[in-house]
Amino acid sequence: MATEVDYLDEELARQNGHFQNLLERHRSLDDRIDELEDGRGHVDDLELSRLKRERLYVKQQLEFMRSRLRAQAQ
Repeated sequence: MATEVDYLDEELARQNGHFQNLLERHRSLDDRIDELEDGRGHVDDLELSRLKRERLYVKQQLEFMRSRLRAQAQ
């Protein structure tokens, strides 16, 4: 079932190539972190921490862009 965030993401991805790149990067980081935490890869704790910080930074950028779209819609 699609959520409001899914609809916002689709709309923003169509309108904004930067948002689409951020969304793809976040998904890629999510997959990589899950893989490492499940033991299907090897990386030191420092690198895993760096990946998690980058994922959080990208998530914050995505949320900022979503909030701007919501504000414009009101």
